Amino acid sequence: MQKNTILAEAAKNLDMEAVARVAQKAGLEEIFLIDAKVSRDSQVRSPETLSLKHKCSTKILLAEKDILPILCNFGVAAFSGKSPDKIVMSIEASFCTTYVLKPSEEVNPADIEHFAKINPIYNAWAYWREFVQSMTTRMGFPVLTIPLLKIAPKKSKEKEVKRKPVKGKSTRPKKVSA
Repeated sequence: MQKNTILAEAAKNLDMEAVARVAQKAGLEEIFLIDAKVSRDSQVRSPETLSLKHKCSTKILLAEKDILPILCNFGVAAFSGKSPDKIVMSIEASFCTTYVLKPSEEVNPADIEHFAKINPIYNAWAYWREFVQSMTTRMGFPVLTIPLLKIAPKKSKEKEVKRKPVKGKSTRPKKVSA
């Protein structure tokens, strides 16, 4: 199993500067479970190896003046190594992440869209991991640990140009005495 998860779809076309602008004006107020669904095939014994398919998405709920509730939908489906097209277990959960925006500052709606795609997932990920770990045990499977979250930044098309030292000149910063 992977040690981390890259949210390629969520990070696709994401403006991290817009995310940062909203993050500076928003405080996380609460995270709570809204809905959950778990299922397992009762005919399948706990397989030794599982292949997993993860999904997650977000949705901005009806926002009030300075309150920004965002729904995080998570899911994982497990497939047996013997039957890779048959789901043996699935777990889905929705968490609400609620943010309070500083009332004195304007927030660009486009920036909020970028913020809502990734920040709530980042904040709710630990809750999701704990939920899956608990539910798999209760369903009679070995503990399933959801990988750590890794958000991959957009790769730049331009390669970083390395500065070559000029012959006879130091590339170290100069010391400034006070």
